[in-house]
Amino acid sequence: MHRPAGAARAGERGQALVLVALFLTSLLGMAAVAVDVGRFYTERRFLQNSADSAALAAANALILGHTQAEAEAEARALLARNALDDPTGSPPALPSAVPLYADGHAGEGAYLVEGILFSGGEVRVALRNPVGYTFGRVVGLTQQEIGARARAGFSGGLLPIAVRRYVNMPGPNANPGSPCANDQTQFLDFFATENTACLGTDSDPSGRTAPSTGANFDSANPDSDPANHGPVVTILGQGAQPANGVSFRGFINLDTRNFATTSSQVYFNGVTAGTNSNTLKQKEAGWITAGGYPPPYPPPPTTPPDPNDQVGIIDGNSTGIAIDEMARRFGPGDEILVAVYPGSVMAIPDFSLSPPGTVALPTSGLTANAGSLKVSRNQAFSGQVTLSTLPDTLDPDNPMVLGTLTGGATPITYDPSPVTPSLGNGASVALTNMTTSGAAEGIYIVWVQGQAGSPYLTTKHEPFAVKIGTVTRDFTITSDASSKDAANVGDTVSFTLTLQNSPNKNTAFGNAVTLSVDGPLPAGAGPVTFGSTSVTPSKNGTNTTLSINTGTMAQGSYRFIVRATGMNGDSPARKVTHLLALTVAVAPAGASGSDSYVDIVGFALMRITLVTANNVDAYAITPVITDLNDQALRRGQTARLLPWD
Repeated sequence: MHRPAGAARAGERGQALVLVALFLTSLLGMAAVAVDVGRFYTERRFLQNSADSAALAAANALILGHTQAEAEAEARALLARNALDDPTGSPPALPSAVPLYADGHAGEGAYLVEGILFSGGEVRVALRNPVGYTFGRVVGLTQQEIGARARAGFSGGLLPIAVRRYVNMPGPNANPGSPCANDQTQFLDFFATENTACLGTDSDPSGRTAPSTGANFDSANPDSDPANHGPVVTILGQGAQPANGVSFRGFINLDTRNFATTSSQVYFNGVTAGTNSNTLKQKEAGWITAGGYPPPYPPPPTTPPDPNDQVGIIDGNSTGIAIDEMARRFGPGDEILVAVYPGSVMAIPDFSLSPPGTVALPTSGLTANAGSLKVSRNQAFSGQVTLSTLPDTLDPDNPMVLGTLTGGATPITYDPSPVTPSLGNGASVALTNMTTSGAAEGIYIVWVQGQAGSPYLTTKHEPFAVKIGTVTRDFTITSDASSKDAANVGDTVSFTLTLQNSPNKNTAFGNAVTLSVDGPLPAGAGPVTFGSTSVTPSKNGTNTTLSINTGTMAQGSYRFIVRATGMNGDSPARKVTHLLALTVAVAPAGASGSDSYVDIVGFALMRITLVTANNVDAYAITPVITDLNDQALRRGQTARLLPWD
């Protein structure tokens, strides 16, 4: 049967309409799903931003010292505020108060699906929000659960700076009392409160109180809380040098560790044994700018020190770039995280002597126990040190020279001697059996000598004062630095010396003090001059300048002994002599510190009080803490987002 042409065309049009209708339905369905999927992605980004912000807020709250409950409340308050701006118009509910986990993984942080979890010094936040379909309902879709999660932890913050814990070890001062004066010519623990820093000894913290942040701190007035913080101390630059006068100003090279031997050293962060000093300086300064040294960090210190507690140092002439970066990033009131070392720089191998303070003796009689000194060593030193006493031969009135300070073959015996030095703060040695016989009243100098036998064959000398009889009027002599650098051979180095009445600053010493430098001077030394060689101590201190021209001295480190002697105003007058040891580093190389290092004994928070072109000053707001992950150190760290797994 033949169909008319018009009928065939009408049938084709009907089929096309069906196909178009089906295609439009599919197209509309896909468009509806696409629109909804776009909404879900927008919600996903919104929830992720909220989770990130909440995790960081909780971590920062912990850094500021808030409790875990307070940190969680801060995170929830932030989530509640963010929820008001939900782009879907369906704000998410706050996460469950009880953390919820994926089936079969209860308590496992990586499987948290909803809630806020604190664990291991980290914060995890997981959010969920069921979002309904709009156009997807056309194809039977109702809602889609959108989730986000974030993890924040504490990292960074440790600056490449090492701060002395003690000056003038081992302590104590003569008749120390509280409150202490910030007098760095006496024993001080920089990580005790300012008022108690002079009490006890380096091994006996009796009477000292740990510093704290203080409740009344005013950032506009960094000295607003004197009762709770440590004494103000220079931590970087001139004034940060250690007691043994080496060219170190607080700027450490954390990339070099393990100083058991010269062949044991380990390097980090791209540093090698051949890395030059300029590259090291730039790296260290860059880590100050970045807010802290990258891991791996030094391990928690142990006793005796592990070799990896020991880090290399950079010469004092390398601190300028570090101070510049400190000035760019930090200012008064900022809190920083630093490493702490006992107060002496070590070398490979080495031992050091820390003599006692002033020893008091009668004019005649036996003093069975006159005080103590410390003998310390580094990881490589394994020998013994024999101790003996030498007279001050440059003083004709010295009681050892005159024979009025006696006691057998040597006028002082040491218990024990020889002594096996110990790591850290050192082994204690008692000064025993000091006998005087008609000695003239006054203050004199004697020297303790330490000799290490084979294979080191090292001899060291340190002076200390002996007060005989009654001496009412005394003086102190101090310098603006114990060590300074002559950048080039032939340069002149100047020290500012200060002479002050002591022990009662209101009681005048009574006469002028004569200044000189003990000879012989180092080979090649140029002129050594004083602004004045006759200086009268005063209540507030009288200054004069010592200038040392390095002439043609060879590159290296040299010790100069300043002698100060005068007759006081007692009746009758007593002779008083004090010595001051100063070090001049001639053309220091500024190398990576492959031979010199410090023992890291812990970490602490300090608050900056001053940043100048030459130095950075700060005070402690925590004690020395061995574990870098301790919660008390979080104020110096940074909250950062971490990968979830």
